[in-house]
Amino acid sequence: MEIKCVRENLLDGIQTVQKAVSTRTTLPILTSILFQTDEDKVTLSATNLEIAIECKVDANILSKGAVVVPARLIGDIIRNLPEAAIEITSSPSNNQLKILCGQAEFNIKTLPPEDFPRFPEIPTKSSYTVAGDLLIETVKQVTRAASHDETRPVLTGVLINITKDRLKMVATDSYRLAVREIGVKKGVEEKARVVIPARTLEEVIKIIPPKRKEIDITLTENQIIFNLGEVVLISRLIEGQFPNYQQLLPEDHKMRLEVDREKFAGAVKRVSLLALNNSPLKLSIKGSKMKISAQTAEVGLATEEIGVNKKGEDMDIALNAQFLMDGVTSVEGDAVVFEVLDPLKPGLIRSVAGGDFLYLIMPVRIG
Repeated sequence: MEIKCVRENLLDGIQTVQKAVSTRTTLPILTSILFQTDEDKVTLSATNLEIAIECKVDANILSKGAVVVPARLIGDIIRNLPEAAIEITSSPSNNQLKILCGQAEFNIKTLPPEDFPRFPEIPTKSSYTVAGDLLIETVKQVTRAASHDETRPVLTGVLINITKDRLKMVATDSYRLAVREIGVKKGVEEKARVVIPARTLEEVIKIIPPKRKEIDITLTENQIIFNLGEVVLISRLIEGQFPNYQQLLPEDHKMRLEVDREKFAGAVKRVSLLALNNSPLKLSIKGSKMKISAQTAEVGLATEEIGVNKKGEDMDIALNAQFLMDGVTSVEGDAVVFEVLDPLKPGLIRSVAGGDFLYLIMPVRIG
């Protein structure tokens, strides 16, 4: 293999696929990047066997070939080279890769490309198209509610429910629940219901090119594939039964308030400074006022009062400070709606303008 390419383009490609490089293995092949050439591009690939990323980089292909190189080393080398054309040549006879840039020369050991895990063929069936900006918004809103407890793997994932023209994402850690629904621009007749690791979705939105308006999503029996143009991300699915979240959504409420989103978030952030050691925030809603308070023994007490537009009963409810902040800041628009049936039952947070995002938060029982 012999190629010439622009340093910046190659570095971008390496940094993209490095997100799939394993950090928990002693297998050298899983801490490496596969370089493969075609007519006018070099394809970089990496995998940790849970996710895999391919990225195509423009290059002048002088001779075709494939080679596997240590990811961290090649990344450090290319990052520190000067802004100049890079020449890369591999020699299968001695398992070495030569890198030339200006007066700098590196020769590094390589691994056999045939040992690198094979990437699956991307099928054309079961493919859906969604708007890139909506996918980014949805992932940011929903993945906050996913669990980090690996003892319950299904809760570390996001349920993706796809019909012909709608895609719904749901995440829960048993203490809160986030739901968002968006339109599908192009899809197939079959419905799909899968659970994908939340961290995979978080990686997807990091590598979506800024100008990419549409994202193609393809499902196989045990994988989901995101086609982002020059970048393809493949992830395993999570097995297991996702909770029946619909039965958790309240159908009624005894108190409904509307409040300015920024004022609410600001007050929660300030008062939360005194919600230490898992101390909850207490919301006391009376008339047109809501007092937010937090107290930590031997530290202090914080309170702040803001105006609200309330309908229904006065109510006191205690909530986890971070979970409440996540819910309020995830809602779009200028105002937030907060609905509660009972101080010991989940509260529902959403935008006053409606929309397709719901955030359910469990109360904290206090003495």
